[in-house]
Amino acid sequence: MPLQVKPSDVYRATLPDHCGNSGYLGFAPDGSAYHVVVPVDAQIARGLKAGHRPYDGTPFGGYKDWRYFECPPFPADRERGREIQTEENINLLLAWAAALGLEVEFAE
Repeated sequence: MPLQVKPSDVYRATLPDHCGNSGYLGFAPDGSAYHVVVPVDAQIARGLKAGHRPYDGTPFGGYKDWRYFECPPFPADRERGREIQTEENINLLLAWAAALGLEVEFAE
């Protein structure tokens, strides 16, 4: 059975491009659960401040073996930018999940 993801969680993880933070959705290895991680300092998430990435490769020290989708940000100067980018992020997430063999569908 596909994992039900709320579009509102993708909206929450879609942040303005000027804030210096990133939003992620993390998925359990077996695709049975997900969680939202927001805001995450972009430099910490990429391992720049610490100078290295965690031993298991997860951003910001997330759950071991979970897979993390980073929601691309929206341009804060555009009207409805967040709504438009959220729709794009939903499509990107569906393609990302399919490539990993995760069954995901969106429903409120």
